[in-house]
Amino acid sequence: MKLGDPTHGLRGTDLEQIRLTGDGLMDLSAFWDASARVDAIRAIADSANEVTFESSGAEEAATLLRLAPRRPAALEIGCGIGRIMQHLAGACSEVHGVDISAEMVERGSQRLAMFENVTFHKGNGYDLAMFPDAKFDLVYSTIVFQHIPKPIAYNYMTEIRRVLKMDGVFRLQVPNLLRADHFDAFRHFTQPYFAEHPYPMHFYTPSEVAMMISEAGLAIQEMTEDIIVVARGGRSQPVSAGIEMDALLDLPTMVGLRRQLAQQRAEIDSLRRVCDHWSVRALRRFRRVLRRPGRLAEGTGQSRQPSR
Repeated sequence: MKLGDPTHGLRGTDLEQIRLTGDGLMDLSAFWDASARVDAIRAIADSANEVTFESSGAEEAATLLRLAPRRPAALEIGCGIGRIMQHLAGACSEVHGVDISAEMVERGSQRLAMFENVTFHKGNGYDLAMFPDAKFDLVYSTIVFQHIPKPIAYNYMTEIRRVLKMDGVFRLQVPNLLRADHFDAFRHFTQPYFAEHPYPMHFYTPSEVAMMISEAGLAIQEMTEDIIVVARGGRSQPVSAGIEMDALLDLPTMVGLRRQLAQQRAEIDSLRRVCDHWSVRALRRFRRVLRRPGRLAEGTGQSRQPSR
């Protein structure tokens, strides 16, 4: 693809005209502020309308509540205008949302003002410094970490470990670069248009996510093919604990390792068959006899004394 090639697949919406002007946190904040002013719902959930925006939030909230204890204290990172928070409010002791966009936070605060236990926070896009250690039973982020540079995403994971209670739960969702449909989305951002209109989008592999979460001190309980991860604090487990190893490996690596494993198993089975053969057992007994001190000399009538 060359810079002069035509770009396909754009919808011509006002959101597509918003430019990310730099790589800093202030640039990201300005980008999402502008997106919220143009169309907050589509900026949060690209294909949503007002009806699906509400229903998808309710579905996400129901899934999260099944993971958490009764009446949890919950935190959402990248909360937008509260798509999920509004459906958690009735079942949680308190619900907090953090977003880098002041515009999103203002709109969300007005939208959910009827809930006394819901609080929106303007975050700095890097940490969770406004919260004390071990405050939350549940921390989650849905289709948000894909918009955060990976080093900052990792720092958020370490902060999540800090603010989670001992057995608190963390749920994360990011796109999987190794899935064909997610790779098609990745390829979309290689088009010439995005050289002039950068969009903050980052794709992950399962092994990257597993390593980052584990190194942040969280124990992974579950990981799906489309990289929905459930992890907990307060436990030390290997990276692969609770995960199918196939999910952590790209396909060529997985096939190669399986081939090597099958070959090694075949060689071991062959050696076992040889070792069980009667002639090998007899040879082993004979060798043990030969190794006994003086045994050979006694059998031949020769002196065991060394020659002079």
